[in-house]
Amino acid sequence: MENLSTQALDWNVYQKIIFRFVFISFILFVVLLDYNNNIFSWFIFHYGHFRRPLDILIFWIGKQLFHIPYTIVSPAIDGQHNDRTYIYLLYFTIAAIAAIGTIVWSALGRKRPNYKTLYYWLTVIVRYYLAFTLFAFALEKFFKMQFPDLGYYRLTEPLGDMSPMGLAWAFFGYSKGYNYFMGIAEAAALLLLFRRTTTFGAILTLVTLTNIVVVNYNYDIHAKIYPTALFVITCFLLLNDAGRLIKFFFTGEATSLPVIKAPVFKKRWLKISTTVFKILVIGFHVIFGVTDYWSGKKQMEERNQANAKFYGVYDVDTFVVNKDSISNENPSRWKQVVIGDMMMEAVRFNGDSIAFADVSIDKKEILLSGDQTDLYIKMQEISNERGEYRSPKMDSILIARQIKSRFRFELLDSTTLKLKGKIKNDSVFVTAKRRPLYIKNFRLMKREPHWINENGYVY
Repeated sequence: MENLSTQALDWNVYQKIIFRFVFISFILFVVLLDYNNNIFSWFIFHYGHFRRPLDILIFWIGKQLFHIPYTIVSPAIDGQHNDRTYIYLLYFTIAAIAAIGTIVWSALGRKRPNYKTLYYWLTVIVRYYLAFTLFAFALEKFFKMQFPDLGYYRLTEPLGDMSPMGLAWAFFGYSKGYNYFMGIAEAAALLLLFRRTTTFGAILTLVTLTNIVVVNYNYDIHAKIYPTALFVITCFLLLNDAGRLIKFFFTGEATSLPVIKAPVFKKRWLKISTTVFKILVIGFHVIFGVTDYWSGKKQMEERNQANAKFYGVYDVDTFVVNKDSISNENPSRWKQVVIGDMMMEAVRFNGDSIAFADVSIDKKEILLSGDQTDLYIKMQEISNERGEYRSPKMDSILIARQIKSRFRFELLDSTTLKLKGKIKNDSVFVTAKRRPLYIKNFRLMKREPHWINENGYVY
């Protein structure tokens, strides 16, 4: 394999140091932070069992280096992109390893004139990473999985009681057309897969990520640093053409955007193997992604059709604790039970608080939990004890330790719901009546676009 250019200029010492740091940082970011969006990292974590040693390292850094007094929750408990303490520690770890690696690399590679070939392969890695990551986000929009249709909880929740993130999710969840528009914008990142369209794809991706970053920061979305990191990586792809782009847009001078040169393989079998490998990687991520979301969407629709008779908002009539009826004025008394909202199934209390519900229609079972931060901390503590993450045993352990409450339910008739269970050591009996509410009858869901508005405003 030959160099990318036979007349490659030497880099100065600062360029080489910065490149070494960037190279190590980006590789660690791709491998460690977002392992579900590319098959290579996925294999490392799921078959190489890399999650446990990484957690041990991050927990040690958090406790010993930063003296964090509370339990650090692993992304394995609830998602990879949340701006939790673990993620900030992971970013610190990546930066620290990159800094140490840069020092060692600089000491050993002082005579290296440049890293043109390595620069090319780094651009390949981050191009493919960004393309597959944003394509996964696009599929979330096309199949309306990230922002599902509005359900009973959101439609009956007062606007003033919504969190900023809840408001954003309701806004995006309302419109299928806007989801498709966002999906197309994110799918444009697939242009990064090809050298000739890399710059154009990076510009579109940068615009898309700018919108995501602005929304996430201003609506207090749980993932702010992650899209910011993707934004920085995209800027890196445009850095090589920055001068030409400025000249094109602001000076009116003639310029061109040369395609980055790929390494030339002397052996024919290497060239063929590289092409075949590229086709397989792209084909796998695209085809597997589409089929995975398609099957997930179909399963969700089938489940909704089978369980529709249970869905609704139920006003609590009877609330009995240890055979004593609780008065309507008691703030701990249940007010409503909401079933059938993909984003939020819950119990509302008189005291303007809620309990989160995991509803299993098949088992006729509802598992209730309170503050989600406390729940994840307890789950992490159990995981630390038993050396496991999410497993069929986790809910049983949470129930045994009175962290979750189990309720059995049945539909006595078309409108009456009966629940029996325990909260802590107290037996609880509940009956509730379903409200005559239907998703399509809410004003928001009935409203069609108005092409002619004599009033100027449509309320």
